[in-house]
Amino acid sequence: MKSINRFSIPLAAALCLGLTACKKGEEAAEAPTAAPADTQAAAEPKPRGEEFELAAGLPAGKQVDLEIKTETQVEVKFGDQAQPPQKHAMTLDLSHKVSEKRDDGGFDIEMELVKKTFDMKVGTNGWTFDSSRPKSEDGKNPVFKDLRKAVGGKITYATKPDGSLGKLDGYDSFIKKATRSVSRSSRGMLAALYSKPAVAKMLLVPSGLPGKPVAEGDTWKESKVDMTPAGILQADTTYTFEGWSLREGRKVAVIAANAVYRKPQPKSSGGGAAGGEAGMDEGDDAGMDEGMMADDAARGAEMGGGEEGMDGGEGGAEGGGEAKAPAGPMLAPGELGKASGKIIFDPEPGMVVEITGEQMFLVEQTVQNKTLSRKIDVKVTSAVKKVADLPAEQ
Repeated sequence: MKSINRFSIPLAAALCLGLTACKKGEEAAEAPTAAPADTQAAAEPKPRGEEFELAAGLPAGKQVDLEIKTETQVEVKFGDQAQPPQKHAMTLDLSHKVSEKRDDGGFDIEMELVKKTFDMKVGTNGWTFDSSRPKSEDGKNPVFKDLRKAVGGKITYATKPDGSLGKLDGYDSFIKKATRSVSRSSRGMLAALYSKPAVAKMLLVPSGLPGKPVAEGDTWKESKVDMTPAGILQADTTYTFEGWSLREGRKVAVIAANAVYRKPQPKSSGGGAAGGEAGMDEGDDAGMDEGMMADDAARGAEMGGGEEGMDGGEGGAEGGGEAKAPAGPMLAPGELGKASGKIIFDPEPGMVVEITGEQMFLVEQTVQNKTLSRKIDVKVTSAVKKVADLPAEQ
C-alpha cells in the first residue's frame, strides 16, 4: 500500500481549499503553523498487527505430489578467455505418502522419485533426457543410463512434532541404486544431486517458518550450512512475513527470504549440516562445483557416435505474481553468493506449498597460474502439484 504521506497536503493549504476565501497578510502570518505530515506520522507509529502461528503440519493419510524445477546458467572464464556458456534445467517429480499422525504428533513418510528430466547445453551442443521416454530412445549416451537409475528409488523419513526432520531411512539403499556402476562422466553430477543436503530439499520438511507467532512485517533470521550449486556454503537468511494472499480460494501466508552465502565456518565436533538433522552430513563429494559437474557430464556424453560429440536436440509450477522472486543484488567482499525468494505457506495443512527463488554465485580458483571463474545463476521452483488420497493397497 502506498504511503499516504506521498499525497498529503499541508494543513494550511487544505483549509484554504475548503473555504470561499483565505485571509491574507498579517492574519495569515499569525496563523499557527501545522506540523509536517511526516512528523505527525512519525509521532504515531503504526500499531503492530495481529499475530499468527505459522505452525508446521502435514495432510494425514494423503499422497503429496511435489515438483522441483531448477534452471542453471554458468558463465565460465579461464584467464581472459571466455568458455562456452553452460545451461541446464532439471525437473524432479516426487510423491510423498504421508501416514496418519503418530501419537507424538509427527508423521512417517515414504518418498519416491517418480520422474526426472534433464536438459543440458554447452555452447551450441546439447542433449535432453526424460525418464518417461522408453529406454530405447536413450541412445549411446552413458549419462542417460545413469540418470535413469534413481527413478523409482524410495526413501522413508519421519517428521518430529514440530515438523522438523526426524529419522531418515533408506538413504543408503537409494544411493546404492542411484550410483551403482555409473560412468566416470556422471560421478560428480550424481554426487551433488543425491547428497544428503540435496535430498533433504526434496522432503516435506518446512523451510523458513518462524517457530513463533508473527505479525505482518516481522522478520526473523536463520544461519545454517547449505548445499548450493557452488558447493557447501554458510547461508545467512533473513525472512519477512509479508502478509496474506489468496491462491485457489485459500488464504495463504507469503514469506520473503533473502540470503547471503559465505565460506562455511569450521565444523564443530557435534555440528550438523543442511536439512535440519546432525545426520544430514555433506558427504565427500557434495562440495563440488555444479558447473564443473555439468561440464564433465556434457563432455563425457556419447551422442551421434562420437565419444566427445554432442549433436542432441534443443532444449511450471503453478503460482501467482506474489511468488515471483526479485533478482539478487551484487556481491560484497566475503560473499560468494546471494539469493532472494518467496515462500508460500498454507496454514490449513500446515505445509509450505511453494518456494520460488533466484540465486547468484561467483566462484573463483587458480588453475595453472590463471583465474578460473564461474558465475552461476539459478532459478528454483518447488511446488506441491497435488494432494490426494493414498492409492489402494495392491
